[in-house]
Amino acid sequence: MTKLALFDFDDTLSRGDSVVPFLLYAIRRGAAPKRQLFRAAWGFLTQLGRPGKISRAKEHTFSFIKGRSPDELDDLARDFFREVITPRLFEDAIAELWNLKSTGHTVVVVSASADVYMHLLPEFLPVDTVIATRCAVENGVYTGHVQANCRGEEKPRRIAAWLQANDLTLDAEASCGYGDSASDIPMLRLVGNPTLVNPGKKLAAALPNARHVRWR
Repeated sequence: MTKLALFDFDDTLSRGDSVVPFLLYAIRRGAAPKRQLFRAAWGFLTQLGRPGKISRAKEHTFSFIKGRSPDELDDLARDFFREVITPRLFEDAIAELWNLKSTGHTVVVVSASADVYMHLLPEFLPVDTVIATRCAVENGVYTGHVQANCRGEEKPRRIAAWLQANDLTLDAEASCGYGDSASDIPMLRLVGNPTLVNPGKKLAAALPNARHVRWR
C-alpha cells in the first residue's frame, strides 16, 4: 500500500496560472513568435462553453513546439521555473511538501498544465512524480498534438494509470490531497485527508469535512 500526497499545481503550490506565463516567457526569449499570442487567444475563445475542447485550445497555445525535441526546450523550461515560477511558490506549500516527504508520503503533482515544462518540477521542489497534460511526442519530437486535459475526472484516471504502471496500490485512508478549485474534487475524493487551498464556496461546499488552509 502506497501513501500518496496528491497536489494540484496552479493556485495550489504556485500563485496563478502557469500556461500563459510560459507562453509569454517563450516569446520573450525568442522561442515562440509574437503571433503565438493570437493563436492562443483564438484557441481559448473557441472553447468557451465547450470544456471538452480545451485540449484543442492548448494545441493552439503550444503549436510553436511542433517539430522540436523535449531536450531542446528543457533549458527554456528550467529558466522559466527559476525566473517566473519560483518567486510565485507559496512558502507554506514548500514547507508542507517537505513535511510530507519526511513522513513517508510519495508526493505526486497532478496538473492540467503542460508536461513540456511540468516534467522538470522535481528539479525545483521535493516532488517524486508529475502527472500533467501530455504534449505528444513521436520520433523524438513534439507533434503539436495535446492529449486529454489533465483536469477534473481525468485526474483520477491518470492517477489510476500511474499506480497500475508502477504496480502500486493506493492507501486511501493514509493519503492526502491538495487542491484549490472544483476541478480538483475528483482527485481529492480519492484520499481520506483532503486539504482545500484558499478555497472558494463551491469547493468548500463539495467537501464540507475537508481541512482548509490559507496559503500566501
